[in-house]
Amino acid sequence: MANVPMWHSTIFGPYFVAGAIFSGIAGLIIAMAALRKALHVEHYLLPLNFDNLGKLLLLMSILWAYFVFNERLTVWYGNEPHEMAVFFATQRGEYAPFYWTMVFGNFVLPMIILTNPKTRTILGCVIASFGVVIGMWLERFLIVVPSLSHKQLPYSWGTFTPTPVELFIMAATFAAMILLYALFAKFVPIISIWELKAGETEKAHMVKLAAAPPAPHPHTAPADASLRAGH
Repeated sequence: MANVPMWHSTIFGPYFVAGAIFSGIAGLIIAMAALRKALHVEHYLLPLNFDNLGKLLLLMSILWAYFVFNERLTVWYGNEPHEMAVFFATQRGEYAPFYWTMVFGNFVLPMIILTNPKTRTILGCVIASFGVVIGMWLERFLIVVPSLSHKQLPYSWGTFTPTPVELFIMAATFAAMILLYALFAKFVPIISIWELKAGETEKAHMVKLAAAPPAPHPHTAPADASLRAGH
């Protein structure tokens, strides 16, 4: 809790935990799809895995929507002037495009794609996850910037425009995390060793079954024997 508009709600604790899980699942789906394509591990990262993660992502999307509604409802009910200034700035003011893009990426897009089993494919889960990643970044932006731009005293209100240095720092942060994850994927096995052994055993068993001659039909063996005896 802090003496900043829309920062004094005790819902921020579970709200941030749910947001971390929400964006984490989305990032995991994107990473799985990229590694599945790059490392050719289609036999281990199955469509069923993406389907289950898509269901979990949908659940967290609904939970996230509840927290957002709860936060906005509390602000609207309190009706404090400095908080309502932030409220209207995000709902229909200068930050409204960011807010409604966040709502679309975090709730509308997952609901459209992930509620239908036919669209809850690998591609569908990746598209929904990209929407969530963008939406969650906008959520963090909307938590910080509008609140600090509209504090309790109106003479301190202002607008925020990122400088080139801040943009480069943000791009470098994303690049550094992608580099670290790529190094991790290179030096640490993505698929556990026991799963690789189990997959090789199953593959060898399937090859053995495919190479074995077909067994005689149980109903044809006695007939052939009787024909040979009669002959």
